[in-house]
Amino acid sequence: MPRLHRTATTMLCLLAATAILHAGAWTQPRGGYYTKLTLISSDANGIYGSASPATFTDYALYLYGEYGILPEVTLVLSTPLFKDSQNEANFLRGNTTGILAGDTELQVKYGILSKPLVVSALAGVKVPVAYEIEDIPPLGNGETDIDAKLLVGGSLYPIPMYITGDIGYRVRGGDFVDEIQYSLEAGYTLWNRYLLRGLITGISATEEAAGESNLFGFPLSQDRRRMGGGLIVKLTDRIEMDLTYLKTTSGTNIPKADEFFVGIAFKS
Repeated sequence: MPRLHRTATTMLCLLAATAILHAGAWTQPRGGYYTKLTLISSDANGIYGSASPATFTDYALYLYGEYGILPEVTLVLSTPLFKDSQNEANFLRGNTTGILAGDTELQVKYGILSKPLVVSALAGVKVPVAYEIEDIPPLGNGETDIDAKLLVGGSLYPIPMYITGDIGYRVRGGDFVDEIQYSLEAGYTLWNRYLLRGLITGISATEEAAGESNLFGFPLSQDRRRMGGGLIVKLTDRIEMDLTYLKTTSGTNIPKADEFFVGIAFKS
């Protein structure tokens, strides 16, 4: 594969905005729901582990939803509604737009404990939907992945603060190296309406890859650390809005990205 094409497709496969969209370790009651629309803007200038001057911008609208089918069992969906991705590498430019196209995640969350800590297990699958990996840039790597996570959360009452986090294992499809994924979030409530929160997320490859990339130029392994924070505003008892910023601070085969999230959530 020509080096220019490889560089361009490599940039794009890394874009995937694994946003902080979820509702944490807490499950929904039977018939309960949590739905969130999130607009994501991502901008990168360069790749960790590469001297490439490639630039990348991405705009996406994601839908995240949870629905309680049993007291301990919640169905989870995360899918892009719209994506517009652009990149430039070694004078090769590309722009791809997709509607209902990208990687969709379907998961089941099972509540294990409700006190003194909230503990849940999550299992699911990520599947490619309605895009071509030959596009420059592509909207995903075209592979199906399987995930398993343990989620833990708790309140520090009477202090108006919570802490939640998760650790998981992703079995990646094709020749891609499996990953350990993790996140940690802490929040503090002000005046029963504003919630300040801090975030740390990361992924780490479980082993060395057999080669640099597959036939389409996607790197077979990647590592990433992100840090940031945001503000959630309670508009009504059932509607919340949040603003979040995440910065990729280190990694390998990952864009040096700044990400902004604007979300609105509706809950039962």
